[in-house]
Amino acid sequence: MTLTDCQLLSIVAQLGTFAAAAERMHITPSAVSHAVSGVEAECGFPLFTRTKSGVTLTAAAEKLMPAIQQMLASSESLEQSIAQINGMHKGALRLGVFNSACVTWLPKIVPGFRAAFPGIDVQIYQGSYDDITGWLKTGAVELGFLSNSSAHDLDFEPLYDDRLICIAPPDYKPRRPGVVRAEELRGQPFVSQQSDVDADIQSYFKKNDLHVSSQCYIVDDQSMIAMVACGQGLALMPELMFKEGAASAGCQVLQLEPAAKRSIGLACLSRGALSPAAKEFVKHAREFARMR
Repeated sequence: MTLTDCQLLSIVAQLGTFAAAAERMHITPSAVSHAVSGVEAECGFPLFTRTKSGVTLTAAAEKLMPAIQQMLASSESLEQSIAQINGMHKGALRLGVFNSACVTWLPKIVPGFRAAFPGIDVQIYQGSYDDITGWLKTGAVELGFLSNSSAHDLDFEPLYDDRLICIAPPDYKPRRPGVVRAEELRGQPFVSQQSDVDADIQSYFKKNDLHVSSQCYIVDDQSMIAMVACGQGLALMPELMFKEGAASAGCQVLQLEPAAKRSIGLACLSRGALSPAAKEFVKHAREFARMR
């Protein structure tokens, strides 16, 4: 299996269709299909399950994928090291990022990084905490912005402590203006985020023995704010993205007692194994966080 074969299999696995992989690689879908079939014949077993909606890795291919991603990462790191010795910075950096960091941090970090290192191709993949940890473990991304609550078994560098806040409808009356205590949340209707995206919020509920009820399960952050603004319930969320957005939507922004926070940082499999491009990005992100 050649390095090109590994690149092809990685892209198909990540994008989920031969057509999308062909567009990324600037070849035809039939060329992708033919190449994949050739690798499958070489391996002696199927690598993808084909359906009308796309392709997924077979169980056998899932066992191969970590080694494939490691080979690609080693090749990329070698090329970057050679370029660095020659006084140049070039290569690719694949970065996973969750929504609020994508909206508030990346627009301020990435342009400066690209200006300093125009030869480095920064590829950004947005997803949930679970998406990013999965991408890191399979090698689909080299670095990922995460909360410490989701960085299990990963090398994590904290960058910023982000407070959790409560947003409430305009007519909600806390016992103390601007503040809501944990016990006041009992019995209140809540607007909740689905899946793993609210891991830090669930941790707060658990620590304070809160069992909240919800009739709204939202994925999109702005939809969550809109549901609170129209009186569907309270919501807890990180301050990083939502304080200004919630206030402009007509919501009250309340501080929590006891206070809580999430630690935002960059995660990877091993800091010692990062490519030169990734190490430079960590430096830029660290400096940005220090200035906040």
